[in-house]
Amino acid sequence: MIARGGNAFLASAQAPASAAVTPDPDAVLAARTRAHRFAVTPVPLAALKRWQLTDASLTHETGRFFSIDGVAVETSFGTTPRWSQPIIQQPEIGILGFLAQQIGGVMHLLAQAKMEPGNRTMVQFSPTVQATPSNYRRVHGGRSTPYLEYFLEGARGTVLVDQLQSEQGTRYYRKRNRNMIVQVPDDERVPLGDDFVWLTLAQLHVLLAAGDRVNMNGRTVLSCVPYDGNVAEIATADPFRRAVLESRIDPRADDDALQGALTWLTDRRAALDLDTRRIRLADLEHCICDEQSIRHVTGKFFQIIGVEVAAESREVGAWMQPMMEPTREGVIAFLCQRRAGVLEVLVQARAEAGFIDRVELGPTILFSPGNYDRPEDLPPFADHLKGPASWVKMRAPQSEDGGRFYHDETLHQLIEVPEDETVTLPANYRWMSLRLLGRLMRRGYHVAIEARSLLACLG
Repeated sequence: MIARGGNAFLASAQAPASAAVTPDPDAVLAARTRAHRFAVTPVPLAALKRWQLTDASLTHETGRFFSIDGVAVETSFGTTPRWSQPIIQQPEIGILGFLAQQIGGVMHLLAQAKMEPGNRTMVQFSPTVQATPSNYRRVHGGRSTPYLEYFLEGARGTVLVDQLQSEQGTRYYRKRNRNMIVQVPDDERVPLGDDFVWLTLAQLHVLLAAGDRVNMNGRTVLSCVPYDGNVAEIATADPFRRAVLESRIDPRADDDALQGALTWLTDRRAALDLDTRRIRLADLEHCICDEQSIRHVTGKFFQIIGVEVAAESREVGAWMQPMMEPTREGVIAFLCQRRAGVLEVLVQARAEAGFIDRVELGPTILFSPGNYDRPEDLPPFADHLKGPASWVKMRAPQSEDGGRFYHDETLHQLIEVPEDETVTLPANYRWMSLRLLGRLMRRGYHVAIEARSLLACLG
């Protein structure tokens, strides 16, 4: 049976700093960084031990973990009708899970101060468990995954969140992860490992606003948090924060509103053409694939490099792997506006090569400015990034998946346009309250990971 913890989460999002449990989360990150030796060194692809680069693909000798393959894409979405690119093939469904427990009457989540080789700020808070089957079945021969037993079939605990969600459709081919929150009884003693701490949602939201403290996997699970309650339970005096919480419990997001949004999204999926065909690396157009790296001839977009990693705190102390490295920094943003008294965000229905069902809902703005040569080629609403400073409610860098992407940070922005500002929408854009977006998200493969990352920051 799945319990509903919406009211408990609403209270946790407004709880004062839980000093008695975790006095200073930033100090925890600093201490865990000092406690271990970490080193990440870029190396040529040809130097990767246990990896094999052929004309067809880049694979691990076990056939597990992940591979780098090629895809050819043809689509009616966007301004580029056809291209080819490398993409990550990882069919395993990983577990991304937070343990939850009421401590002192307040819901807390058990976060791990986790090193990931691709992060610029190397140690960040992650879910309690963040592992693929290859990892937790110990194909690597390393240590077992702490707390895994809480998230497996038949485990003790009450499931509050359990959703299959997609990963980046521009970089993964039909990749999914299981996003979970499992609550343990208040009186159950959960032994704490050195890298684990209990945090309230309010503490996590402060860390998200600062940037580079909560990793991508943590953000996607936090975006799934169910909120419930009524306006009387909202105590904050900050106008924007109050509007966010009211939007999360929006009573207008009923079944009729949900069906209207689903019909609109289905119309978008039916109207778009998208053909993604897997090809050999050697057949990639406009790409150089050699012993050094896999890269576009223009130097744009991203490249596949190798890294050698030493990390004392991980299940395996040293390994080598390929990673995607962006050549330009990305920007994502939600336009927000109070509409009929409720804060809504502007989403776009976008097709991506690796999506399972063609189209998912992304943020208002998603692009890498350095990949555009002319201002007129920029995507819709990009000009709003240069609007008045008073419109910007959050602006913080966040790391992408540090297990697969090297030094990949995306600037996250929340921009509130005035109520009387007229916003003309293309056919694939739609306003939605946070509660409606959350209801769509619970169906899986409806809300893209970039939009979920921004939703986590809307705390």
